[in-house]
Amino acid sequence: MGLLRAALFGALAWSAGCGSGPDADAPRLASATCPPRMAHLAPVGACIDRYEAVIDGEGRAAAAEPAAGRLPSNAVSWPTAERACRNAGFRLCTSREWRYACSGSLDAEGGRSYPYGDEAEPARCNVAETSTDVELAGRRLAPGGAFERCVTAEGVHDLSGNVGEWLADADPTRTLRELRGGSYGSYQASAGCADTHAFQPPDIEYDGVGFRCCADAR
Repeated sequence: MGLLRAALFGALAWSAGCGSGPDADAPRLASATCPPRMAHLAPVGACIDRYEAVIDGEGRAAAAEPAAGRLPSNAVSWPTAERACRNAGFRLCTSREWRYACSGSLDAEGGRSYPYGDEAEPARCNVAETSTDVELAGRRLAPGGAFERCVTAEGVHDLSGNVGEWLADADPTRTLRELRGGSYGSYQASAGCADTHAFQPPDIEYDGVGFRCCADAR
């Protein structure tokens, strides 16, 4: 069932949409200096985790930590991801922040097509190369940073593939939440930096769905 869910996530239609930012009372940093775990996204005034998140601890007090060298948390619902970032003193990333981290551009149509550059490179990130069928593609969840060349020039890892990442943004009805980046079961073309969206019910816990944290840089 897990592989089937991952394949289903990889095959989701990525359609353009509108989103909203994080809640006004989201935790903010006291200065523009980002924590060591985060990269500074100066043009958008934010910091972003260099790795996808793993949830440490149990229950409602569990907090998000960078999954460098560890498997990121998988099959995570949006409320769980949002709470884990808040417990760590941060928040979920906005769509604008995530896209800038991936593409290096504020222009919705500009910047890199993939975190590492303009041209798709097979096997560079943890995505299916020719099929969203996970079993045939031979893909599975990998530790953060295991695909060493799946990294931006700013040092942010795994923005393409591995786990799709929940964002703070909601659809116009505010009943769905945004996912970006594709999972290990996604086809490569669906796991780039393009300004496209997948909105899903916030309570889903599919394989291939995870998150990372952001914070305001002040």
